[in-house]
Amino acid sequence: MNKKLTTLISGITILGGLVATGTAFAWGPSERPTYTNQSPADYATFNSITDNVAVGDERNFVRVKEAGTEDHYTDEVKIEPGKEYEVYIYYHNNAGSDTNSSGVGLALLTRVAATYPAKVSKDADGTLTGEITWKYVTSKTDTAHDGKVWDEAYLKTDYDNVVLRYKPGSAKIHNGGEANGSVLSTNLFSENGTYIGYNLLNGVVPGCAEYSGHITYTLVAEKVDSSFNKMVSLDGENWSEEVTAKPGDYVTYHVTFQNTGNTNLTNVILKDAHDEGLTLRSGSTKVFDVNNEDGKVIDDIIDLSGYNTGDAAPGALVQVVYQAQVGWDQALCNKTLNNTITASYNSAEQKTDNATVLVACEEPEPTPEPEDCANNPNLPGCQKEKNCKTNPEMEGCQELPNTGPLEIILAIVIIAGIGGAGYYFYRTKKTLNKVEKKATGKDETPEEKTSKQPEAPKETEEKDDKKETKKSE
Repeated sequence: MNKKLTTLISGITILGGLVATGTAFAWGPSERPTYTNQSPADYATFNSITDNVAVGDERNFVRVKEAGTEDHYTDEVKIEPGKEYEVYIYYHNNAGSDTNSSGVGLALLTRVAATYPAKVSKDADGTLTGEITWKYVTSKTDTAHDGKVWDEAYLKTDYDNVVLRYKPGSAKIHNGGEANGSVLSTNLFSENGTYIGYNLLNGVVPGCAEYSGHITYTLVAEKVDSSFNKMVSLDGENWSEEVTAKPGDYVTYHVTFQNTGNTNLTNVILKDAHDEGLTLRSGSTKVFDVNNEDGKVIDDIIDLSGYNTGDAAPGALVQVVYQAQVGWDQALCNKTLNNTITASYNSAEQKTDNATVLVACEEPEPTPEPEDCANNPNLPGCQKEKNCKTNPEMEGCQELPNTGPLEIILAIVIIAGIGGAGYYFYRTKKTLNKVEKKATGKDETPEEKTSKQPEAPKETEEKDDKKETKKSE
């Protein structure tokens, strides 16, 4: 065996796990040497012939088409949910056939790695990549070199959220050797890729077109989508996105989740998160689905770990109803309490929706203002008062001012007070005059003085009577 080939093979154990990687864009390396069918390379190198009869410029070696059709492989294709697409990766060791016997034309540790986008949408294209890596020596050195080439193809769509899924077992190698038709390991989609070969998948690919081949694998386009909605109600019947409640009230939430896509949704989890001031009512969470048409009460986990509904087939519908109580704290008055529900599935997809509760506290009713002409000009007499102000010469406008009961009572009190005070003054003065006259004797006439002599005591009168009786005897 050629010394250079022996040296290269002996280094496989050490170098086997070391594969260079890089960010793929268009095709590359862009500065690599190129060759033609008439002038191939004198060492192992891949996909650098620019006039390949079968594929044209080999630097463009990743292509795609709709599977099962007669379409040509192209650099770009528009995908639709429900269809399958076949990705094509061409490989060709460009070394001349006369270099194989010396070992210089052999590519060793040859691997192919591929990537595809998990999702494509109308505003985000997807990129397919293919990368070939190998080890080689040249006629000028015994040192092993690393080789790498890469290329891209593109996916577009007119839909939102189209998911791509690898069709298991669809990755195969196609060539003229015994390895033809072999199913490749899913390592194809790893960073290091998977080994390819002519007769065995051992990483050895001789130079020349007769040892070339290609790899294909199939992607299934699926529409992953869901409808998700949350509503709130005070009575469990009238649903809206917001309600007004008082401290201590119970509000009811209704969550609806449905798989509206054409593929299964895995590990669907519904989880609630609410502001402080709302408390989940124990035992109120009830789930309605195809297996529980009448509803099933579940543990109080909707606001903790969340409720795992499992997988949801296309069209599957899940509804969850639960209650929460508004706190009694007066500090919640006039505050808006948010309650958000999150649906996660397929380990990456996530949707959210929310409903709100406005806390309104009762306030005392205001005392109504008494009606007068200022706030109700239609009261009786208001129109006449208005007209008299405008035209005081109108008939009836010169009447005495109207007085109400309060004014009349006040007038009576004032008049009575004045009269009473005069009468009191008159009586007081008369009494003083009388007293003064009595004290001075000026107030009696002579007759009054005579008629008012002091009377004799009764005892004297009785003695006189006795004297008269004795005389008569």
